Amino acid sequence: MKAELFTSVVSRLRPRLLSIASSFDTVNAEDAVQEALMRLWTAWERLPEPADAERLAVRLTKYACITDYRRRQKQQTVELKDVAAMETTDTTDETVIQYALEQAVAALPPAERRLWTMHAEARMGIVQIAAASGISSRSVSTMLSSARHHICEILKKGDLL
Repeated sequence: MKAELFTSVVSRLRPRLLSIASSFDTVNAEDAVQEALMRLWTAWERLPEPADAERLAVRLTKYACITDYRRRQKQQTVELKDVAAMETTDTTDETVIQYALEQAVAALPPAERRLWTMHAEARMGIVQIAAASGISSRSVSTMLSSARHHICEILKKGDLL
């Protein structure tokens, strides 16, 4: 296939790929799409049909988002290990734990972080959060449980639990 066809396919696919990347909680959705399109270009000549390019582009975008997420998680773990290694002469244990918890909450997906903040900081109950967010009580409960799990995992990776 030729470069002109690639350009037309990419211009048609880009909005869909950006939507997919944005749904993955990727901070850099545009970068993930660009990476996927770069990889698509390298495979372009071997693709028999433009429809194959669309399927491959979607898959490559998802992989780029997952890679970005894993990279950010690894970076978060390194930051938490730095927190654990802080000297206690300048800070108290409580300060170190508070900072680590703030970092762990910041690493949560946006929806979980919002509900967690409503629950932990605003001291809202599940029913109140459900009413304020428009999410069912059962879903709120599930998302809060997931947030707790994520926070514990992040703190365990940083050797703080």
